[in-house]
Amino acid sequence: MPHPTFALEELGQIFQGIPLSRYQNDQGSPEPIVNVGDLEKLCLKNRDSLSQTQLKVPDLKRYQLHTNDVVIAIRGTLLKTSVVKDEVQGSVAGQNVAVFRPKLNKVNPFYVAVLMRSKWLEQSLNILQRQSTTTLPAIRVSQLRTIEIPLPDLPTQNQIAQLFLLAERDAEIIREELETQKKIVEFTLFKILEK
Repeated sequence: MPHPTFALEELGQIFQGIPLSRYQNDQGSPEPIVNVGDLEKLCLKNRDSLSQTQLKVPDLKRYQLHTNDVVIAIRGTLLKTSVVKDEVQGSVAGQNVAVFRPKLNKVNPFYVAVLMRSKWLEQSLNILQRQSTTTLPAIRVSQLRTIEIPLPDLPTQNQIAQLFLLAERDAEIIREELETQKKIVEFTLFKILEK
């Protein structure tokens, strides 16, 4: 039985990040900025890795991220998506990302992040991207709002989200093991050649 579908805007609020060039100011306060490059993993939780920009914005709260916001790349590398964790709350969304603030009683933010990263949605976005007039891959926030997503019940969304979070954790462990093996091989080579 197919799941009901909803436009993303029906499931929460969507807005674009701050136009940095308009608000950069040496007199402003340093603010951590979330950019496309920060969206490598499903969880966005390393505040120390975020770039800092001096901003003077009258309504900065409008662009600040909340826990469980879904940050979505809308320029450059599309489909990069991460969920904001407590450690990154209060940082500012940059201009090349959009923020989806879900209605938590209806949708799991990790489920939305998984869908946004999926090959299934990539096919839909390719159609929208071809309509873009820029050479850099881009999607407008207005287009993002209208993307139709299937919405199973919350327990099913939670299961899907957990499956992908576990897969990402396993992939990270494998990457760390491969890096350790590479260091051992390099060390061994160095010792052999040093003799």
